[in-house]
Amino acid sequence: MVKELAELLGKPVAAVITFFFVEKGKACAINDFLERDLCAQVADKFAIEILFDDEKVTTAGDRGFLKAVDQDAEPRPPVVTVMGHVDHGKTTLLDTIRKRSVAAGEAGGITQRIGAYTVEVGGQKATFIDTPGHEAFSTMRARGAQVTDIAILVVAADDGVMPQTREAIAHARAAEVPIIVAINKIDRPGADTQRTRQMLSEEGLLAEDWGGEIPMVELSAKNNINIEALIELVTLTAEVAELKAVRNALAGGVVLESNFEPERGCMATLLVQRGTLKIGDCMAAGTSFCRVKAMSNEAGTAMDNVGPSTAVQVIGFSDTPQAGDQFEVFPSSQDARTITEQRLKEKGNKGPVGFSGLGASGDTVTRLALILKTDAQGSIAAVKHMFANIKDSEYVNLRWVLTAAGPITDSDVELASTCPKDQRVIILGFNTTVSPTAEKLAKQNRVEVQNFKVIYELYDTIVSQLQTTLGQEEVETQKGVALVQAVFSGRDGKVAGSQIVDGKLTKGQRIKVFRDRKEVGQGPIREIRVFKEVVKDVEEGTECGFSIEGWDDWEKGDEARCYE
Repeated sequence: MVKELAELLGKPVAAVITFFFVEKGKACAINDFLERDLCAQVADKFAIEILFDDEKVTTAGDRGFLKAVDQDAEPRPPVVTVMGHVDHGKTTLLDTIRKRSVAAGEAGGITQRIGAYTVEVGGQKATFIDTPGHEAFSTMRARGAQVTDIAILVVAADDGVMPQTREAIAHARAAEVPIIVAINKIDRPGADTQRTRQMLSEEGLLAEDWGGEIPMVELSAKNNINIEALIELVTLTAEVAELKAVRNALAGGVVLESNFEPERGCMATLLVQRGTLKIGDCMAAGTSFCRVKAMSNEAGTAMDNVGPSTAVQVIGFSDTPQAGDQFEVFPSSQDARTITEQRLKEKGNKGPVGFSGLGASGDTVTRLALILKTDAQGSIAAVKHMFANIKDSEYVNLRWVLTAAGPITDSDVELASTCPKDQRVIILGFNTTVSPTAEKLAKQNRVEVQNFKVIYELYDTIVSQLQTTLGQEEVETQKGVALVQAVFSGRDGKVAGSQIVDGKLTKGQRIKVFRDRKEVGQGPIREIRVFKEVVKDVEEGTECGFSIEGWDDWEKGDEARCYE
């Protein structure tokens, strides 16, 4: 129904009805049922990605990982996702709960990827997932909502509801998880909790003390005000949900994040959702095989085994799995390898796309090829999302030649070196490193390498460079005209024997050749001679012979116009 769709998208019903009436010419009522394609059109309008039931990636809960009705199921800790707009205090809140310094270590003050931490709150364990608030990380935020039991929505009292706040609400609703609102920064100048509550009510989140169903806590994460009240709400919500999972079984769950480190190889942060994961276990995660060599928690403490609702970093993957992949432990390594090999065959071997698709026509189009290396798989989608609005625009033809997690290596530079001369290629690094040999090779081959710690600095820098390039439009000024009176052969091809009838011709300036008022060729002036003397330029009224680069199909009567 229209009403349900509006709630799912986190938009007013009136906005949905207006969309159909104004843009589709369709009159809708609040209780009208909508077909699938109409729902998709509304979602596209508000730039929100929706998945229909038959498109959903099966979550742990759907497969019985978390909510299994099993006589062997035991109580398990809750998985809590902290969501909200950039700089509203999500990481600081989690930092206060963990009583460790995390926020200070975030580049640019924003969380760059999902952080998962299992801590004790109120005498019980809970796993917290800290999702980025920057707009480019919508895929990460959605992933956080898909694996959670409880969503804490952090809203700054001095800022109110912002774009990523609405997006986080939509993700939490789509995941059908209970929402707890933490109105943060109540001690800041300009904080207005009543205004913030009103803005939240307009998004369909009505506080319990206003007659609604959404628990809200007014707090200050920085100064540890009312944090205990929030913890009590989390504990109470988890108790009501009666969360359970089977512990005595082969482990399964989801990949939260993955990355590559030269010293330790491919690794991934996993959320165990059922069973117990142990050292030596063999698993398949998407197309990646893993024999668990080592496990550690968020503090770096080594772990031998971990149970349900626990986040753990695992070393031993054959390559970096995709964030969001389901992982499953198999009885033997052969079983796990068979599954990954089968998936690889189905997927096909997709290497770098190359530069062939970058050949847009027209001199006004800037052709840009990007090679992207990041610290983690989840960061790739975030970076590409930021550039979606300029891909294949009227003025820019952009291609991702290669995207992968890991450091910038010699092979990346070698790939960039194959870029055609009429195209520009940049190797972009995000939160990663450049090997010394790659750096040296890039300088030798004049390959542009740029490495960034903060995603919006990466975006702003590249866009600024593009704007500078696009702003350097050539404004041609006609400087002279010559009429070809004879054609004869020279050392480097044919020479146009001409008379300058207007202005002057200068070596290096561009000539456009016209025949019967149509342009038939062009090129820069290679050489000018007056009799046998080589000269730099010739004035009006002078007879001369000249040749141009790249074209010599002269005919008597051609008109040569010189431009600067």
